Order: sequence, then C-alpha cells, then structure tokens
Amino acid sequence: MGRIAQQLAQFRTRWDRLTPNQRVAVIGVALTALFAVTLLLVMQPPQRYAPVYTGLTGEDAAAIVEQLRQQGVPYRLSADGTTVSVPADQVADVRLALASLGLPKGGSLGFELFDRSSFGVTDFAQRVNYQRAIEGELQRTISRLDAVSSARVHIVIPEESLFAEDQQPTSAAVVLQLKPGRQLTEEQVRGIVHLVSSAVPGLQPEHLTVVDDAGNPIWSGNEAGSATAGMDEHLKAQRAYETTLATQLQTMIARVVGNGNAAVQVHATLNWDQRSVDSEIFSPNGTQPQVRSQQERVQTVEGSTTGAIGVPGVDSNVQTFPEGAGGQNQQRSELRESTTNYEVSRQVERVVQAPGQLERLSVAVVLNGSAVDPTVAQQVRDLVAAAAGIVPERGDSVTVSVVPFSAAMPEDMPSGTSLIDRLLDFARIGVIVLIPLVALLIAWRVLASQRGAPQPVPVPQYRVSSESLAGVSAAGLGTAGTAEIPGPPPATPPPQFKDLQELARRDPAVVAQLVRSWLNEE
Repeated sequence: MGRIAQQLAQFRTRWDRLTPNQRVAVIGVALTALFAVTLLLVMQPPQRYAPVYTGLTGEDAAAIVEQLRQQGVPYRLSADGTTVSVPADQVADVRLALASLGLPKGGSLGFELFDRSSFGVTDFAQRVNYQRAIEGELQRTISRLDAVSSARVHIVIPEESLFAEDQQPTSAAVVLQLKPGRQLTEEQVRGIVHLVSSAVPGLQPEHLTVVDDAGNPIWSGNEAGSATAGMDEHLKAQRAYETTLATQLQTMIARVVGNGNAAVQVHATLNWDQRSVDSEIFSPNGTQPQVRSQQERVQTVEGSTTGAIGVPGVDSNVQTFPEGAGGQNQQRSELRESTTNYEVSRQVERVVQAPGQLERLSVAVVLNGSAVDPTVAQQVRDLVAAAAGIVPERGDSVTVSVVPFSAAMPEDMPSGTSLIDRLLDFARIGVIVLIPLVALLIAWRVLASQRGAPQPVPVPQYRVSSESLAGVSAAGLGTAGTAEIPGPPPATPPPQFKDLQELARRDPAVVAQLVRSWLNEE
C-alpha cells in the first residue's frame, strides 16, 4: 500500500507541475485513446460462425457438442438441434478432429458393431449384426448424396434352402427423405438402386423398392425403371431447346438495343408421342396404267355343207321318185380373242414420326424503356418472329413490351453487396487508424510546446500584491516587474517578502523571468 501511495503522490506532483493547457491536452489525449479503443471494440465485426454439420440426429448432435466442450471450441446449436456451427476459421480443423473420432455416425451403426467382440455370440446374432452393419453403411452412403437429407434401408435376407426352387430371393426397401425443394434425377435413382443391389449379396434390382418420406414410389421393382422414367430426358431436351433459342434471340436483340437493355424468355411445347403411319397409293400423281402384256387369238373356219333336194311331200319320199344330184352350201366363220394385261402403279410408304415435335412456341421480349425508343418494338417483334420461326397457324405467339428496368440489384448478384461490405471495412479500418494518429499528433504538439516554454524558477509560491510588486520595482527592477496579481492583498506582508526583495536586489533577471511566466499562464 505504501508503494501505491508513493506512486499516487508522484503522479499528483507531476500533475500539479502541468500548466492548465497541458492538463487539457493530456485529458483530451486520454479521452481520444479511450474513444478509439471503444470504437474498435464496437465496430469490430462479430465472429462469423459456419455450420460444421447439418441434419444431425439427436445422438450425433449430443456427441459432437460434448467433444467440442472438451476441446474448448466455441459452438452454436440451432433451435431444432440438427445443426452445429463453429467459428468459420475452425471448420476444417473441427471436421478433421471429429472424423478421427468417427463422428457423426449418421444415426446408425455400421461395421463398428464388430469392433466390440464378445464371447458367446450365437451364429444367428452374428448374421443379424452383419445385416444391421450393411444397412447402416448403406444409410450413411446414401445420406451423403446432395439431394438426400437422410435415408433408411431395410434388407430381408432369407435363409438358405437345400432346394434351389424353394430359395426365396433377397429383397430390400429404401426410404429417402429429400431436402426441401430437391428432386432426384433418373440417373440418381438408378445409381441408388445399383448401389444397394451391388452391396447386398443376391439382391436384384427388380426386388428393390425406393420410396420418399411421403410414401410416393420412386423406384418399383416390377417396372423397367422408375415412376418418372423418361421424364427427365424430355425435360432436359425441352429446356435445352428453350435456352438455346433464348440465347440466340438475346444475342440478336442486343446488337439492336445494346447489352443489358433486353430480356428474352422462351417457352416451347413439345410433343413426345411417337407415331408410325403405313400408306399404299395406286396410280400416284394421276399416272396412267402401263401395258404389261398383250395377247390376241384369231380362229377362222371355212367349208361347204350338202342339203336335201326334191319336191317335198309324199311322192318325193317314196322310192319311185327319180334320183338326182344334191346341192352344196359354202360357209365361213372367224373367232377373235384379245387379252391385255396392265401394270397398275402403286406406292407404299411407312412414316415414323420421331418424338419431340414442336407443337407451340411462345416468345416474350422485354425492352428497357429508359434506354430504348418504343418505336423499335415493332421492328424487334418482326425480327424475333422471323428468327424463331413463328407459325401463327400453329398457335405461336410473340410479345414485345417496352418498360423501364428496375435499378435495384437482383438478389442473386452479390457483387454490389460485397463491394459495400468492402467499403465499410475500409472505412472502419481508416477510422480506427486515424483516431490514434490524431491523438499522437495532439500529444506531440503539447510536448513540443512544453519544451519550448520557459522553465519556471523554483521559488516558493505565494501571492504578491501590486503595491508590494511596485516596491520591488522601485528597488531596481524597472518597469518590467510591474504586474497586477489577482487575489486580495494580505493584511500583513508574508515572511518570505524580505527574501523576495533580497533576491530582486541580488538577481533582478530571475525575478523578471518569473513574472513573465506568470503573465504567460494568464
């Protein structure tokens, strides 16, 4: 305590030796330094936390929090207890440390079930543990997919039978909990199916069922594919067509109105029905039949015939009538046959219409009204209709609107926000650096002025009235020693007055310098 009291006394002595201006300067420097430190603490950005693991189960979250407490790492736990966050600069180290401890376990046990071997385990218990280990490992692997939040795998491995016809097949079921707003593609579904079927002995893809957490089937074993087979390919083709056409139109319009002054959106309706048409056409295009073969047959018969003569009646029919020569008749016949074979023209067509035919096309164009003349809209519409191949009979449409664009920065463009943050950081650093510099400058000026000021003479301090000081002047100080000292005059001269008179007589220059210092203080 004595040492502290001595330090305080020394500080009080040094403080008493300072002039009023110096005291104000010292107080100002101290307040400026205190303000700078306070500003540094207030304006310092809070420590950023980044999630080290998300979607944790209760067991994994509790184990991770316990390890972080033991290691002394600050952490934050989300309200639902599924996300653990640590300082952003320690995320990688924490993950490596937790991975070395086998955390997180994903809410299920894998082959670490066999790390703790115990005596007396039956063969049935070993088979059950092996099945549980496979299920746990598959759950961990599937849960690492980008669109999957968690997974449950159930495997049924039947007992082996002596007869092959009595052997039951291995089957499995997978329940997936997808992340909000995410969907699995056809390739991802097939990848999960082949992953599970390859990891389980004797499991065929047709004996595997995959459903989501709402019970909707994603893969059914009795189908050739998933419930959405082919839909992803059709959607990809449609989006690729729309994107390509929109990019081409955007490039063309930008040459007319400038970059950033137009936005193009394309919507196409494609027909994915596959059709096969067989047609047979006779005499196409009005072609006349052609003669293939012609056959003609002509038959002519010529000859004479003998007929009966005489007088008809009874007399001519008896044998007593006279004999005479019979008459002859000449005959001729002709038969003509003609056969003509014609070759009939025939055309057989088989038309197979490929899927993906364009049924309808809609194009919307928005022009920046603050930079584009509205009279250009019609010309842009004609250009878009010609470039996109618009067919009004098919129901295609083109819409061109001229409206002022918003000056607000889109949310998905973080460049503006990051620039503002950087400027604020620079301003914060500048303020923090500038204030101490100003404080040091003030302190330097005060010390410089103190060194330049005349040092006071160590003379006992007391008040001297103007009459007494006039008496000193009359003793030989001259006019330089005349001054008005504030304060009421003492009733009787102080005992040091004689010493002061003696000093003035012996060394008047010192007394004059003392008076000047008093005047400077005022």
